[in-house]
Amino acid sequence: MSAAVPAPLRDRAQRPALLGWLGVGLAIRLALMPFGVTADMLAVWWRSHRIAYDGEVFGEYLVNMGAHAVHAAWLRVVDPVLPDPDVVWSDPWFFDDFIALAPQVVREFAAAEWAPQTLFALKGLYLLADLGAGVALLALVGPMGARLTRRAWAFWMLSPIGLYATYAFGRYEMLAVALVVAAVLAAERRRVWLAALLLGLAVTMRGYPLLLVPLMALMVAPRDHEPAGAHLVPRQLAWAGLAVVPFAATMALNQALAGRVGEVARLSQSRTGGTLTAVSWPVDGDGQIYLFVLVLAVMLGAVAGRQWGWWGAGRVPVGEAWVWLLLAHVALFALSTWGAHYVAWLTPFVALAIGRRPAWRGVLWLHLLQVLLALAWFDAVGGPGTTTGTLLAAGPAAEQLGSLRELLLTAPGTAAQVQGVLRTGFVAASALLAAPAVVELWRGWRAVSPDGGGDALGGSVSGPAASDAAARRQSR
Repeated sequence: MSAAVPAPLRDRAQRPALLGWLGVGLAIRLALMPFGVTADMLAVWWRSHRIAYDGEVFGEYLVNMGAHAVHAAWLRVVDPVLPDPDVVWSDPWFFDDFIALAPQVVREFAAAEWAPQTLFALKGLYLLADLGAGVALLALVGPMGARLTRRAWAFWMLSPIGLYATYAFGRYEMLAVALVVAAVLAAERRRVWLAALLLGLAVTMRGYPLLLVPLMALMVAPRDHEPAGAHLVPRQLAWAGLAVVPFAATMALNQALAGRVGEVARLSQSRTGGTLTAVSWPVDGDGQIYLFVLVLAVMLGAVAGRQWGWWGAGRVPVGEAWVWLLLAHVALFALSTWGAHYVAWLTPFVALAIGRRPAWRGVLWLHLLQVLLALAWFDAVGGPGTTTGTLLAAGPAAEQLGSLRELLLTAPGTAAQVQGVLRTGFVAASALLAAPAVVELWRGWRAVSPDGGGDALGGSVSGPAASDAAARRQSR
Protein backbone atom coordinates (compact mmCIF):
# COMPACT_ATOMS: atom_id res chain seq x y z
CA MET A 1 0.00 0.00 0.00
CA SER A 2 2.80 2.41 0.90
CA ALA A 3 4.43 1.78 -2.50
CA ALA A 4 1.37 3.34 -4.15
CA VAL A 5 1.94 6.57 -2.22
CA PRO A 6 4.61 8.80 -3.83
CA ALA A 7 7.81 9.16 -1.83
CA PRO A 8 7.28 12.90 -1.11
CA LEU A 9 4.03 12.12 0.72
CA ARG A 10 5.77 9.44 2.76
CA ASP A 11 8.51 11.88 3.75
CA ARG A 12 7.62 13.42 7.11
CA ALA A 13 9.64 16.51 6.31
CA GLN A 14 7.83 17.19 3.02
CA ARG A 15 4.36 16.01 3.94
CA PRO A 16 3.08 19.06 5.91
CA ALA A 17 3.81 21.53 3.09
CA LEU A 18 2.34 19.22 0.45
CA LEU A 19 -0.79 18.62 2.49
CA GLY A 20 -1.08 22.36 3.07
CA TRP A 21 -1.12 23.07 -0.67
CA LEU A 22 -3.53 20.17 -1.10
CA GLY A 23 -5.87 21.83 1.40
CA VAL A 24 -5.72 25.15 -0.46
CA GLY A 25 -6.33 23.43 -3.78
CA LEU A 26 -9.23 21.40 -2.43
CA ALA A 27 -10.84 24.48 -0.92
CA ILE A 28 -10.82 26.23 -4.30
CA ARG A 29 -12.09 23.14 -6.10
CA LEU A 30 -14.90 22.48 -3.65
CA ALA A 31 -15.95 26.14 -3.87
CA LEU A 32 -16.20 25.99 -7.68
CA MET A 33 -17.77 22.55 -8.07
CA PRO A 34 -21.41 23.48 -7.28
CA PHE A 35 -21.52 26.44 -9.65
CA GLY A 36 -19.63 25.94 -12.92
CA VAL A 37 -21.89 24.79 -15.77
CA THR A 38 -21.83 25.01 -19.57
CA ALA A 39 -23.82 23.55 -22.43
CA ASP A 40 -20.81 21.44 -23.40
CA MET A 41 -20.78 19.87 -19.96
CA LEU A 42 -24.51 19.14 -19.96
CA ALA A 43 -24.35 17.60 -23.44
CA VAL A 44 -21.73 15.05 -22.31
CA TRP A 45 -23.71 14.08 -19.22
CA TRP A 46 -26.95 13.88 -21.20
CA ARG A 47 -25.42 11.45 -23.68
CA SER A 48 -23.94 9.46 -20.78
CA HIS A 49 -27.27 9.27 -18.97
CA ARG A 50 -28.66 7.43 -22.00
CA ILE A 51 -26.06 4.73 -21.39
CA ALA A 52 -26.54 4.67 -17.60
CA TYR A 53 -30.33 4.67 -17.38
CA ASP A 54 -31.67 3.66 -20.80
CA GLY A 55 -29.02 1.18 -21.87
CA GLU A 56 -28.70 3.01 -25.20
CA VAL A 57 -25.85 4.72 -27.03
CA PHE A 58 -26.49 8.20 -28.35
CA GLY A 59 -25.75 7.29 -31.97
CA GLU A 60 -25.45 10.78 -33.45
CA TYR A 61 -22.20 11.66 -31.66
CA LEU A 62 -19.98 8.65 -31.13
CA VAL A 63 -16.84 10.46 -30.01
CA ASN A 64 -14.76 9.85 -26.87
CA MET A 65 -16.98 6.93 -26.00
CA GLY A 66 -14.59 5.65 -23.35
CA ALA A 67 -15.19 8.90 -21.48
CA HIS A 68 -18.95 8.56 -21.96
CA ALA A 69 -18.84 5.06 -20.48
CA VAL A 70 -16.92 6.37 -17.45
CA HIS A 71 -19.45 9.20 -17.06
CA ALA A 72 -22.29 6.68 -17.20
CA ALA A 73 -20.68 4.53 -14.53
CA TRP A 74 -20.18 7.60 -12.33
CA LEU A 75 -23.86 8.49 -12.68
CA ARG A 76 -24.68 5.12 -11.16
CA VAL A 77 -22.19 5.69 -8.34
CA VAL A 78 -23.64 9.09 -7.33
CA ASP A 79 -27.24 8.18 -8.17
CA PRO A 80 -28.33 8.15 -4.47
CA VAL A 81 -27.50 11.87 -4.07
CA LEU A 82 -28.96 13.02 -7.41
CA PRO A 83 -32.57 13.99 -8.19
CA ASP A 84 -34.64 11.67 -10.36
CA PRO A 85 -32.95 11.27 -13.76
CA ASP A 86 -36.16 12.23 -15.57
CA VAL A 87 -36.06 15.56 -13.76
CA VAL A 88 -32.44 16.39 -14.49
CA TRP A 89 -31.98 14.93 -17.97
CA SER A 90 -34.99 16.23 -19.87
CA ASP A 91 -35.26 15.97 -23.64
CA PRO A 92 -32.28 17.90 -25.15
CA TRP A 93 -34.29 19.95 -27.57
CA PHE A 94 -31.38 22.37 -27.83
CA PHE A 95 -29.46 19.83 -29.95
CA ASP A 96 -31.66 20.93 -32.87
CA ASP A 97 -29.97 24.35 -32.82
CA PHE A 98 -27.19 24.03 -30.26
CA ILE A 99 -25.57 27.46 -30.61
CA ALA A 100 -28.82 29.40 -30.43
CA LEU A 101 -30.72 27.39 -27.82
CA ALA A 102 -28.02 26.08 -25.48
CA PRO A 103 -27.84 29.27 -23.34
CA GLN A 104 -31.52 28.89 -22.44
CA VAL A 105 -31.01 25.27 -21.37
CA VAL A 106 -28.04 26.26 -19.22
CA ARG A 107 -30.06 29.03 -17.53
CA GLU A 108 -32.92 26.64 -16.78
CA PHE A 109 -30.51 24.06 -15.37
CA ALA A 110 -28.62 26.62 -13.27
CA ALA A 111 -31.87 28.03 -11.85
CA ALA A 112 -33.09 24.64 -10.57
CA GLU A 113 -32.93 24.18 -6.81
CA TRP A 114 -31.11 20.88 -7.24
CA ALA A 115 -28.42 22.34 -9.54
CA PRO A 116 -25.63 22.91 -6.94
CA GLN A 117 -25.81 19.41 -5.46
CA THR A 118 -26.01 17.86 -8.92
CA LEU A 119 -23.01 19.80 -10.24
CA PHE A 120 -21.02 18.99 -7.12
CA ALA A 121 -21.76 15.27 -7.40
CA LEU A 122 -21.04 15.08 -11.13
CA LYS A 123 -17.68 16.84 -10.83
CA GLY A 124 -16.56 14.39 -8.18
CA LEU A 125 -15.42 12.23 -11.10
CA TYR A 126 -13.23 15.04 -12.42
CA LEU A 127 -11.85 15.73 -8.95
CA LEU A 128 -10.65 12.13 -8.63
CA ALA A 129 -8.92 12.28 -12.02
CA ASP A 130 -7.40 15.67 -11.18
CA LEU A 131 -5.96 14.43 -7.88
CA GLY A 132 -4.82 11.18 -9.50
CA ALA A 133 -2.84 13.12 -12.09
CA GLY A 134 -1.34 15.23 -9.30
CA VAL A 135 -0.20 12.15 -7.35
CA ALA A 136 1.44 10.73 -10.48
CA LEU A 137 3.23 14.05 -11.00
CA LEU A 138 4.48 13.91 -7.41
CA ALA A 139 6.02 10.53 -8.17
CA LEU A 140 7.68 11.96 -11.29
CA VAL A 141 9.18 15.06 -9.66
CA GLY A 142 9.85 13.55 -6.21
CA PRO A 143 13.49 12.59 -6.93
CA MET A 144 14.29 16.24 -7.69
CA GLY A 145 14.16 17.27 -4.03
CA ALA A 146 11.73 18.89 -1.62
CA ARG A 147 11.76 22.46 -2.92
CA LEU A 148 11.18 21.63 -6.58
CA THR A 149 8.57 19.02 -5.69
CA ARG A 150 6.71 21.57 -3.60
CA ARG A 151 6.77 24.10 -6.45
CA ALA A 152 5.39 21.63 -8.96
CA TRP A 153 2.68 20.47 -6.53
CA ALA A 154 1.68 24.04 -5.67
CA PHE A 155 1.36 24.81 -9.38
CA TRP A 156 -0.86 21.78 -9.89
CA MET A 157 -3.09 22.74 -6.99
CA LEU A 158 -3.44 26.33 -8.25
CA SER A 159 -3.24 25.86 -12.03
CA PRO A 160 -5.66 28.51 -13.35
CA ILE A 161 -6.45 26.75 -16.61
CA GLY A 162 -6.83 23.40 -14.84
CA LEU A 163 -9.31 24.90 -12.37
CA TYR A 164 -11.16 26.70 -15.13
CA ALA A 165 -11.40 23.74 -17.50
CA THR A 166 -12.43 21.21 -14.86
CA TYR A 167 -14.55 23.06 -12.34
CA ALA A 168 -15.82 26.22 -14.10
CA PHE A 169 -16.19 25.10 -17.72
CA GLY A 170 -16.95 21.61 -16.44
CA ARG A 171 -15.12 19.50 -19.01
CA TYR A 172 -13.56 16.08 -18.61
CA GLU A 173 -10.05 16.95 -19.76
CA MET A 174 -8.55 15.46 -16.59
CA LEU A 175 -9.74 11.96 -17.48
CA ALA A 176 -7.32 11.94 -20.41
CA VAL A 177 -4.64 14.00 -18.67
CA ALA A 178 -4.44 11.59 -15.72
CA LEU A 179 -3.93 8.64 -18.04
CA VAL A 180 -1.29 10.44 -20.12
CA VAL A 181 0.67 11.32 -16.95
CA ALA A 182 0.29 7.75 -15.70
CA ALA A 183 1.64 6.50 -19.05
CA VAL A 184 4.71 8.75 -18.70
CA LEU A 185 5.26 7.48 -15.14
CA ALA A 186 4.94 3.85 -16.24
CA ALA A 187 7.36 4.47 -19.11
CA GLU A 188 10.00 6.01 -16.85
CA ARG A 189 9.68 3.05 -14.49
CA ARG A 190 10.17 0.77 -17.51
CA ARG A 191 6.71 -0.77 -17.35
CA VAL A 192 6.64 -0.44 -21.10
CA TRP A 193 3.51 -2.34 -22.04
CA LEU A 194 1.50 -0.84 -19.19
CA ALA A 195 2.47 2.58 -20.54
CA ALA A 196 1.06 1.59 -23.94
CA LEU A 197 -2.25 0.47 -22.44
CA LEU A 198 -2.57 3.61 -20.32
CA LEU A 199 -1.96 5.87 -23.32
CA GLY A 200 -4.42 3.77 -25.31
CA LEU A 201 -7.08 4.28 -22.64
CA ALA A 202 -6.34 8.01 -22.73
CA VAL A 203 -7.20 8.01 -26.45
CA THR A 204 -10.66 6.64 -25.66
CA MET A 205 -11.21 9.58 -23.28
CA ARG A 206 -9.96 12.29 -25.63
CA GLY A 207 -8.69 11.90 -29.17
CA TYR A 208 -5.56 14.05 -28.80
CA PRO A 209 -3.32 11.39 -27.14
CA LEU A 210 -3.50 9.49 -30.44
CA LEU A 211 -1.03 12.08 -31.72
CA LEU A 212 1.39 11.05 -28.97
CA VAL A 213 1.34 7.32 -29.75
CA PRO A 214 4.01 7.26 -32.51
CA LEU A 215 6.26 9.68 -30.60
CA MET A 216 6.11 7.62 -27.41
CA ALA A 217 6.42 4.32 -29.29
CA LEU A 218 9.74 5.48 -30.74
CA MET A 219 11.16 6.48 -27.34
CA VAL A 220 9.59 4.03 -24.89
CA ALA A 221 9.59 0.68 -26.68
CA PRO A 222 13.37 -0.03 -26.84
CA ARG A 223 14.90 -1.84 -23.88
CA ASP A 224 17.36 -0.14 -21.53
CA HIS A 225 20.83 0.34 -23.03
CA GLU A 226 19.72 -1.27 -26.31
CA PRO A 227 21.84 0.24 -29.10
CA ALA A 228 20.30 2.40 -31.79
CA GLY A 229 19.36 0.71 -35.03
CA ALA A 230 16.59 -0.43 -37.35
CA HIS A 231 16.23 -3.64 -35.30
CA LEU A 232 14.08 -1.58 -32.89
CA VAL A 233 11.27 -1.15 -35.42
CA PRO A 234 9.29 -4.37 -34.70
CA ARG A 235 9.15 -3.63 -30.97
CA GLN A 236 8.17 0.00 -31.64
CA LEU A 237 5.39 -1.13 -33.98
CA ALA A 238 4.18 -3.64 -31.39
CA TRP A 239 4.07 -0.90 -28.73
CA ALA A 240 2.10 1.42 -31.01
CA GLY A 241 -0.23 -1.43 -31.95
CA LEU A 242 -1.00 -2.20 -28.32
CA ALA A 243 -1.59 1.51 -27.65
CA VAL A 244 -4.33 1.71 -30.29
CA VAL A 245 -6.10 -1.49 -29.20
CA PRO A 246 -8.46 0.30 -26.72
CA PHE A 247 -9.37 2.84 -29.40
CA ALA A 248 -10.01 0.11 -31.98
CA ALA A 249 -12.12 -1.82 -29.45
CA THR A 250 -14.16 1.32 -28.77
CA MET A 251 -14.92 1.76 -32.46
CA ALA A 252 -15.85 -1.92 -32.77
CA LEU A 253 -18.30 -1.52 -29.86
CA ASN A 254 -19.73 1.59 -31.50
CA GLN A 255 -20.38 -0.40 -34.66
CA ALA A 256 -21.96 -3.27 -32.74
CA LEU A 257 -24.16 -1.11 -30.49
CA ALA A 258 -25.02 1.88 -32.68
CA GLY A 259 -24.43 0.68 -36.21
CA ARG A 260 -21.59 3.10 -36.97
CA VAL A 261 -17.90 3.32 -36.17
CA GLY A 262 -17.96 6.91 -34.88
CA GLU A 263 -14.79 8.40 -33.37
CA VAL A 264 -12.42 9.32 -36.24
CA ALA A 265 -15.16 8.91 -38.87
CA ARG A 266 -17.40 11.28 -36.93
CA LEU A 267 -14.64 13.82 -36.35
CA SER A 268 -13.83 13.93 -40.06
CA GLN A 269 -17.35 15.18 -40.71
CA SER A 270 -17.22 18.05 -38.22
CA ARG A 271 -15.30 21.24 -37.59
CA THR A 272 -13.30 19.45 -34.89
CA GLY A 273 -11.63 17.33 -37.52
CA GLY A 274 -10.15 20.40 -39.22
CA THR A 275 -8.44 21.92 -36.21
CA LEU A 276 -5.07 20.25 -36.81
CA THR A 277 -4.89 21.61 -40.34
CA ALA A 278 -6.42 25.01 -39.60
CA VAL A 279 -3.09 26.87 -39.45
CA SER A 280 -1.41 26.57 -42.83
CA TRP A 281 1.21 28.12 -45.07
CA PRO A 282 -0.37 29.01 -48.42
CA VAL A 283 1.34 27.63 -51.52
CA ASP A 284 1.02 29.04 -55.01
CA GLY A 285 -0.68 26.15 -56.72
CA ASP A 286 -2.30 22.99 -55.44
CA GLY A 287 -2.09 22.13 -51.76
CA GLN A 288 -0.74 24.02 -48.79
CA ILE A 289 1.57 23.30 -45.88
CA TYR A 290 -0.15 22.47 -42.58
CA LEU A 291 2.15 23.84 -39.90
CA PHE A 292 1.24 21.58 -36.97
CA VAL A 293 1.48 18.50 -39.18
CA LEU A 294 4.86 19.77 -40.39
CA VAL A 295 6.23 20.31 -36.87
CA LEU A 296 4.94 16.94 -35.61
CA ALA A 297 6.42 15.17 -38.63
CA VAL A 298 9.80 16.84 -38.04
CA MET A 299 9.71 15.83 -34.36
CA LEU A 300 8.89 12.24 -35.28
CA GLY A 301 11.66 12.19 -37.87
CA ALA A 302 14.19 13.67 -35.45
CA VAL A 303 13.42 11.06 -32.78
CA ALA A 304 13.24 8.20 -35.28
CA GLY A 305 16.60 9.16 -36.77
CA ARG A 306 18.27 9.00 -33.38
CA GLN A 307 16.57 5.76 -32.42
CA TRP A 308 17.53 4.08 -35.67
CA GLY A 309 21.09 5.43 -35.77
CA TRP A 310 20.63 7.68 -38.81
CA TRP A 311 22.12 10.72 -37.04
CA GLY A 312 23.07 11.90 -33.61
CA ALA A 313 24.88 9.50 -31.33
CA GLY A 314 22.74 7.17 -29.28
CA ARG A 315 19.06 6.75 -28.57
CA VAL A 316 16.74 9.29 -27.02
CA PRO A 317 16.60 8.34 -23.31
CA VAL A 318 13.22 7.52 -21.81
CA GLY A 319 13.71 10.22 -19.20
CA GLU A 320 13.81 12.78 -22.01
CA ALA A 321 10.41 11.72 -23.40
CA TRP A 322 8.47 14.25 -21.34
CA VAL A 323 10.44 17.11 -22.92
CA TRP A 324 9.43 15.93 -26.39
CA LEU A 325 5.83 15.60 -25.22
CA LEU A 326 5.97 19.14 -23.82
CA LEU A 327 7.03 20.40 -27.24
CA ALA A 328 4.32 18.37 -28.96
CA HIS A 329 1.64 19.94 -26.77
CA VAL A 330 3.02 23.45 -27.20
CA ALA A 331 3.06 22.97 -30.98
CA LEU A 332 -0.50 21.64 -30.89
CA PHE A 333 -1.83 24.81 -29.27
CA ALA A 334 0.40 27.22 -31.16
CA LEU A 335 -0.41 25.77 -34.58
CA SER A 336 -4.03 24.62 -34.41
CA THR A 337 -7.41 25.91 -33.26
CA TRP A 338 -8.80 25.10 -29.83
CA GLY A 339 -10.99 26.15 -26.94
CA ALA A 340 -9.31 27.59 -23.86
CA HIS A 341 -10.25 24.55 -21.75
CA TYR A 342 -8.09 22.31 -23.96
CA VAL A 343 -4.95 24.10 -22.72
CA ALA A 344 -5.34 21.99 -19.56
CA TRP A 345 -3.70 19.18 -21.58
CA LEU A 346 -0.44 21.13 -21.37
CA THR A 347 -0.46 21.66 -17.59
CA PRO A 348 1.21 18.39 -16.45
CA PHE A 349 4.19 19.12 -18.66
CA VAL A 350 4.44 22.65 -17.29
CA ALA A 351 4.43 21.08 -13.80
CA LEU A 352 7.23 18.72 -14.86
CA ALA A 353 9.22 21.64 -16.26
CA ILE A 354 8.80 23.52 -12.96
CA GLY A 355 9.84 20.46 -10.95
CA ARG A 356 12.63 19.16 -13.16
CA ARG A 357 14.12 22.21 -14.88
CA PRO A 358 14.52 25.10 -12.42
CA ALA A 359 16.89 26.75 -14.91
CA TRP A 360 13.89 27.33 -17.18
CA ARG A 361 12.84 30.25 -15.01
CA GLY A 362 10.39 31.74 -17.47
CA VAL A 363 8.23 28.65 -17.99
CA LEU A 364 5.70 29.44 -15.26
CA TRP A 365 5.29 33.08 -16.25
CA LEU A 366 5.04 32.30 -19.94
CA HIS A 367 2.43 29.65 -19.22
CA LEU A 368 0.41 32.11 -17.13
CA LEU A 369 0.62 34.54 -20.05
CA GLN A 370 -0.64 31.75 -22.31
CA VAL A 371 -3.59 31.23 -19.97
CA LEU A 372 -4.44 34.92 -19.84
CA LEU A 373 -4.35 35.26 -23.63
CA ALA A 374 -6.28 32.01 -24.16
CA LEU A 375 -9.07 33.05 -21.80
CA ALA A 376 -9.20 36.55 -23.27
CA TRP A 377 -9.42 35.10 -26.79
CA PHE A 378 -12.13 32.63 -25.71
CA ASP A 379 -14.06 35.50 -24.13
CA ALA A 380 -13.74 37.60 -27.28
CA VAL A 381 -14.99 34.72 -29.44
CA GLY A 382 -17.59 33.06 -27.21
CA GLY A 383 -18.70 35.74 -24.78
CA PRO A 384 -19.47 35.37 -21.07
CA GLY A 385 -20.96 31.91 -21.51
CA THR A 386 -17.44 30.59 -21.94
CA THR A 387 -15.75 32.57 -19.16
CA THR A 388 -17.44 34.45 -16.29
CA GLY A 389 -20.85 33.12 -17.26
CA THR A 390 -19.77 29.55 -16.54
CA LEU A 391 -20.48 30.27 -12.86
CA LEU A 392 -24.12 31.02 -13.64
CA ALA A 393 -25.36 28.61 -10.99
CA ALA A 394 -23.89 30.96 -8.37
CA GLY A 395 -26.32 33.68 -9.48
CA PRO A 396 -27.43 35.67 -12.54
CA ALA A 397 -24.77 38.30 -11.84
CA ALA A 398 -22.13 35.95 -13.27
CA GLU A 399 -23.60 36.40 -16.74
CA GLN A 400 -23.89 40.16 -16.38
CA LEU A 401 -20.19 40.90 -15.89
CA GLY A 402 -19.74 41.54 -19.60
CA SER A 403 -17.17 40.25 -22.05
CA LEU A 404 -14.85 41.31 -24.84
CA ARG A 405 -17.28 39.83 -27.34
CA GLU A 406 -20.12 42.03 -26.15
CA LEU A 407 -17.84 45.06 -25.97
CA LEU A 408 -16.79 44.61 -29.60
CA LEU A 409 -20.10 43.34 -30.96
CA THR A 410 -20.85 46.55 -32.90
CA ALA A 411 -17.35 46.70 -34.40
CA PRO A 412 -16.76 43.37 -36.17
CA GLY A 413 -13.59 44.59 -37.86
CA THR A 414 -12.06 45.61 -34.56
CA ALA A 415 -13.23 42.36 -32.96
CA ALA A 416 -11.40 40.34 -35.62
CA GLN A 417 -8.24 42.37 -35.05
CA VAL A 418 -8.42 41.92 -31.28
CA GLN A 419 -8.91 38.18 -31.68
CA GLY A 420 -5.95 38.08 -34.06
CA VAL A 421 -3.72 40.00 -31.67
CA LEU A 422 -4.64 37.69 -28.79
CA ARG A 423 -3.98 34.56 -30.84
CA THR A 424 -0.70 35.99 -32.13
CA GLY A 425 0.39 36.78 -28.58
CA PHE A 426 -0.47 33.23 -27.55
CA VAL A 427 1.71 31.82 -30.34
CA ALA A 428 4.58 34.11 -29.32
CA ALA A 429 4.30 33.05 -25.66
CA SER A 430 4.20 29.40 -26.75
CA ALA A 431 7.34 29.79 -28.86
CA LEU A 432 9.20 31.38 -25.94
CA LEU A 433 8.00 28.67 -23.56
CA ALA A 434 9.28 26.00 -25.95
CA ALA A 435 12.66 27.68 -26.51
CA PRO A 436 14.61 26.24 -23.52
CA ALA A 437 13.35 22.73 -24.28
CA VAL A 438 14.45 23.03 -27.91
CA VAL A 439 17.87 24.32 -26.84
CA GLU A 440 18.31 21.49 -24.34
CA LEU A 441 17.38 18.81 -26.86
CA TRP A 442 19.73 20.28 -29.44
CA ARG A 443 22.63 20.50 -26.99
CA GLY A 444 21.94 17.03 -25.65
CA TRP A 445 21.87 15.69 -29.19
CA ARG A 446 25.30 17.13 -29.93
CA ALA A 447 26.81 16.21 -26.55
CA VAL A 448 26.00 12.50 -26.42
CA SER A 449 29.16 10.43 -26.70
CA PRO A 450 29.85 8.73 -30.06
CA ASP A 451 29.37 5.28 -28.57
CA GLY A 452 25.80 6.14 -27.58
CA GLY A 453 26.61 6.19 -23.88
CA GLY A 454 24.57 7.93 -21.23
CA ASP A 455 22.00 7.11 -18.63
CA ALA A 456 18.97 5.37 -20.17
CA LEU A 457 16.64 7.41 -18.03
CA GLY A 458 18.42 10.71 -17.82
CA GLY A 459 20.34 11.33 -21.02
CA SER A 460 23.94 12.26 -21.54
CA VAL A 461 26.24 13.77 -18.98
CA SER A 462 25.99 17.23 -20.50
CA GLY A 463 22.31 16.91 -21.45
CA PRO A 464 19.16 16.17 -19.42
CA ALA A 465 20.96 14.09 -16.81
CA ALA A 466 23.19 17.01 -16.00
CA SER A 467 20.17 19.28 -15.77
CA ASP A 468 18.46 16.88 -13.38
CA ALA A 469 21.58 16.55 -11.24
CA ALA A 470 22.02 20.32 -11.05
CA ALA A 471 18.38 20.73 -10.14
CA ARG A 472 18.67 18.22 -7.34
CA ARG A 473 21.68 20.02 -5.93
CA GLN A 474 19.89 23.36 -6.13
CA SER A 475 16.79 22.02 -4.38
CA ARG A 476 18.68 20.81 -1.33
